[in-house]
Amino acid sequence: MDFQKYLTNLDSQLKAVNSDIAEKQEELEKLKDFRARIKGGMEVVKQIQSDCETEASASAAQLQQEIRESVNDLARGRHGGDMDAL
Repeated sequence: MDFQKYLTNLDSQLKAVNSDIAEKQEELEKLKDFRARIKGGMEVVKQIQSDCETEASASAAQLQQEIRESVNDLARGRHGGDMDAL
């Protein structure tokens, strides 16, 4: 039996596997970084969405307040004031 031949073959396979492991670890780190960036992007979009909804809600509330004020003004008799002068 040629033990040296087996040892050389196994050593070669070990080096190839170690190289593959190192390469896969680099790929894994890149994927983890990409995942973190995606999660960050999702948080930004959610924050923008929340801000837009809050802004729209505030705008709707402001419009409702303006409508209430207009209705109150009309109810107090400001409407048709010129007709009283006739």
